[in-house]
Amino acid sequence: MAVASVALAAPSILSAQDTPWAEVGYDRILVANTNGDRLAVRFRTGQRYDTSNLQRLNWLWRDWRDGGAQRQIDPLLFGDLALIQTRMSLDFGAPKLILINSGFRTAGRNATIEGAARNSQHVQGRACDFNMVGVSPALVVGYAESYGVHGLGQYSNFTHIDVGPAGRRWAG
Repeated sequence: MAVASVALAAPSILSAQDTPWAEVGYDRILVANTNGDRLAVRFRTGQRYDTSNLQRLNWLWRDWRDGGAQRQIDPLLFGDLALIQTRMSLDFGAPKLILINSGFRTAGRNATIEGAARNSQHVQGRACDFNMVGVSPALVVGYAESYGVHGLGQYSNFTHIDVGPAGRRWAG
């Protein structure tokens, strides 16, 4: 698999620089889904998660294609996305919106998706397929790889990341 190479230094989350934007940072995320829902929330303060904002993110990650089913999403996924989003926003000089194509999936809907893993991290609430608006998936993969995300898939028109077992890489 050809992966774009991006030389980046991973910042320390505990002493990460702030950003000039209220909606993007190492502890907050600017995200929308393809159903038209959009959130800008702080999901963590220091080492403590904000449970009400995690619930709002769980709702945005819901399987709106299957009756709005939802589950608790692993908050580590939000941390990985915020890290990628923050570094890209700083490098591009403007907030970059994350557009979720597929967050949580019910087992039933997952079974209808060609090529989807039977034990998909999506079904477990630990994955998302997304686009960073205005950025190629190859570049997003380069950033994600530089931060060592656990599961990383590069597709022609989106990127997959997950917080499942570490070291998995693929191209679709």
